[in-house]
Amino acid sequence: MKFFFYSRTSTIFQNSARQIESFKNQEGFDSTRLFVERIQGNVPFFERPQAVKMFNDITNLQHKCTVVVDSTDRLGRNLLDILNTIEVFKKNHINLKSLKEGFSTFLDNGEENPMANLVISVMGSIGEMSRNQIKSRAMEGIKIGQAHGKFKGRKIGAVQSEEKLLQRHQIVMKKLQKGLTIREINEITGASSATIIKVKKVMVNRKMI
Repeated sequence: MKFFFYSRTSTIFQNSARQIESFKNQEGFDSTRLFVERIQGNVPFFERPQAVKMFNDITNLQHKCTVVVDSTDRLGRNLLDILNTIEVFKKNHINLKSLKEGFSTFLDNGEENPMANLVISVMGSIGEMSRNQIKSRAMEGIKIGQAHGKFKGRKIGAVQSEEKLLQRHQIVMKKLQKGLTIREINEITGASSATIIKVKKVMVNRKMI
């Protein structure tokens, strides 16, 4: 079992020393597998440079790996992003150990941890409520906008710029460059097949693969 340690602080002015000192007391600590991120928590996990580097290092190994975090909120400030990250980890058989919450997603025998699943299930229920509230507020906003003639929907032919598409899906780009299939990338990253195909088309046109 190889252990990876992920620390995140929001700004360069915040000190990650407390998290790192806590990591040093954990099994398998190795400074060469310590990834320190200084970035806002609302940036999705797989759009963070150090997080992507760590994930690539882990998925390139044949060993069982555990990612240790001080708490699950180090993975993201948004609950939905945290849940997505945990799900991608589980699909890739990466164990997540949270020190503050006191759980690991997998047991020593390789089976899923029922207690962790219970915690994640509760988080998922809260996440579902959040999704429904977001959808409800969005629909209310659209109706109000339509009533005032301010919302007319997306213009015909409007598309996400290629630069923005590649910027948002850097991990998909790296997996495509490594020769992984659309299905494999979908399982690893959680990105939809349609999104992966779009990214691949842009990369082919730009001779990036």
